[in-house]
Amino acid sequence: MKYIFTFILLGCNLIYTAAQSQQYLGSKTPYKPLQETYTRVPAGYKPVFLNHLGRHGARNLTKDVAKSLAWNLIFKADSAQALNQRGQQLKAALVLLQKVELRHLESISEIGKQELKEIAERIYGTEPLFFAPNQTILLSTTSKERTKQSAVAFLDGLSTATHGKMATIKWNEKDDVNLRFFDLSRPYLSFKATGPWHSSYDQLAKALNLEAISTRIFHTFFSVDYTKRIDSKDKIRFVDDLYGFYTIIPAIHQEIMENGLSDKDIDLKTFFKSEDLAVLCRLNDADNFLKKGPGRNNNGIQVSVAAPLLADFIKSTDAFIKSRPYRSVLRFAHAETVAPFAAILNLNGASTATKDILSFDRIWKAKNIIPFSANIQMLLYQKPGNNGYLIKFLLNEKETGIRGLSTKTFPYYPYKEVRAFYLKKLKALGLDLNSNMEEYLNHIK
Repeated sequence: MKYIFTFILLGCNLIYTAAQSQQYLGSKTPYKPLQETYTRVPAGYKPVFLNHLGRHGARNLTKDVAKSLAWNLIFKADSAQALNQRGQQLKAALVLLQKVELRHLESISEIGKQELKEIAERIYGTEPLFFAPNQTILLSTTSKERTKQSAVAFLDGLSTATHGKMATIKWNEKDDVNLRFFDLSRPYLSFKATGPWHSSYDQLAKALNLEAISTRIFHTFFSVDYTKRIDSKDKIRFVDDLYGFYTIIPAIHQEIMENGLSDKDIDLKTFFKSEDLAVLCRLNDADNFLKKGPGRNNNGIQVSVAAPLLADFIKSTDAFIKSRPYRSVLRFAHAETVAPFAAILNLNGASTATKDILSFDRIWKAKNIIPFSANIQMLLYQKPGNNGYLIKFLLNEKETGIRGLSTKTFPYYPYKEVRAFYLKKLKALGLDLNSNMEEYLNHIK
């Protein structure tokens, strides 16, 4: 036990150190729970069922560095002898990043694994019965390998907590209708590509002087003649690539060390001013808010696309109440799953829309809603001898209220009332619990 405890402390320190090493990471923020002590459960009630959705753990890059516009422009300029000293420093950093990342693309990182293990251990501490040897767990992932890796890391945490004496696992390894709905809906993909959200984003980008900032940053790497040949859109894309690389560094701390390097060897922060990172992070958050979150309309397609998962949460809870086939339902998916699901659930802090894009970040922050390993837990409570159930939602382990629904025992809500509230939302979309969700996703408006 002493060695397990030491390992856990080491893991916590690893995550904490990486998380503190850089700021303005947005949705790439390494995970930490938002709450540690909880409201007392109403007298006599005990947790009996866990309904869980998690984003995959901190990950490596999903695209090859060498296929990015930034790489392409840097190496073309190098061949044309148009890179200055700062450009040469950036080239060296990108080469090292490529070396670290090439064999890890699309995989969760060691920090990601540790995030998931520790979440599992904390949930086990809430109620060991969720994972007891005489119980069954339904575990669902998307078709993406990083969600399967995240599920395995979570199970590793449970195995440690239970000393290997764990519930039976039933796997569903491609639950894409419920968990990757954003890729299966043609109308949503059209919205994502050409939807009216673009005008709001462009308004914010203009207000924050994105073009001028990108041009200034771009010019610090290249000769004057070379910069004149690159249009403003490519300069913006170049800087966006660099920001994306910057945000991944804390997540791959261990992988960097395994290559005999340190974070200082790939110190991309040095190429930005703090105020530039703040702007780029805010714009990245706005992109997530508008395309995946409540955006301009919390009844819009970017939220209603999550209806299949809402129905699945209700059905799986109903199934437990009726026949208890599973003591826990665990799902591992993506930021594009968590953000709209939190919005369709009307969770406080994750579901408020605004048409004032200049102030959106007063009500929605990616680091609090969709960091790496983000999770939504719905805990069901029962009082022996009482047929009524209570539920509590946790968003990244923080007790969270349901906007538009009151309760006398916050954060605990009568499940009957919550169920009716969400069925009403589904009905407004023309759905019930038995609707054909694939058909819905292809005709959603």
